[in-house]
Amino acid sequence: MKYHRLIFFLPLWMTFFCDTSASNTCKKLLAELADAQMWFVSCNTNHAVPVEPVCERLCFGCKDKYTEMDNKYNNLLKVENCTQMYVDIDRLNIVLTTQNTLKGLWERAFCEDCFRGNNSETLSLMYANVNSCLDTPHRKDICAECSEDYTTMNNFYKNLDVQNNGKICFDMQDMMNRTRVRWSRDLKCCKREVKMTLFIICTIVLAVVPFLLFYGTAFVLTKRRERNHDMLNDREPGVDETTTESTAQLITAAVLSTPIEPQTVYNDKTEKIAKLIAVKTDTTDSIDDEERIVKPKTN
Repeated sequence: MKYHRLIFFLPLWMTFFCDTSASNTCKKLLAELADAQMWFVSCNTNHAVPVEPVCERLCFGCKDKYTEMDNKYNNLLKVENCTQMYVDIDRLNIVLTTQNTLKGLWERAFCEDCFRGNNSETLSLMYANVNSCLDTPHRKDICAECSEDYTTMNNFYKNLDVQNNGKICFDMQDMMNRTRVRWSRDLKCCKREVKMTLFIICTIVLAVVPFLLFYGTAFVLTKRRERNHDMLNDREPGVDETTTESTAQLITAAVLSTPIEPQTVYNDKTEKIAKLIAVKTDTTDSIDDEERIVKPKTN
């Protein structure tokens, strides 16, 4: 009887034991991930201002901490039960959010670029040469004597920047930025030469532009006036009703303003005009009669 009871409770006991064991495993993996994330954050904070030794720079100094954190996170995801327990179970999704934030910090620093090829080692060697030259005491002209080392390092970094489309490891960016600040701001060795060609071109442009604007404006105005004049000449003349009305009004006013003479005065003027016309007619007839007389021929 006891044996049958044991067989009945055995599956339940095994299920409980397996769940408890899986839960403990997930908690252990989660704790390991939390510790790895903590050490990585601490490393980044302590290397916030990189210094000259390679081991004290951000990417080189925290490479091991980042690798350990990434491995712990992958170990947690490999266990299916752990994924169900800690990933995508609520709105915050703390485990995934925290990991992505820390991973994003590493990616924004382009730290993986520090470990591709030997560019980082080459730039570090150039950085050491420039600082060694600048730190040498009792130099007469430090800018002239160290110019070759600085130019070599600066040109190498420019070419690297073009090749990587600006995605250069943060450690190398920091080395170049610190070198440029010391060279240009502290030592004032960066003397920019003004190119006379550019200066002459700018001067010519500033001198010519006002004349071009003046003559251009005059040309446009002249063309516009000629166009308006042609339009007036091409327009057909027409009768202006306003002008007609004003002329009729003037004639009417002139007629109305003419003084009215008495009838006797009007008759006298009419008789005088008739007499003048009669005299003119008689004179014309006498001239015509004289022209009809034929003069005799002379032998």
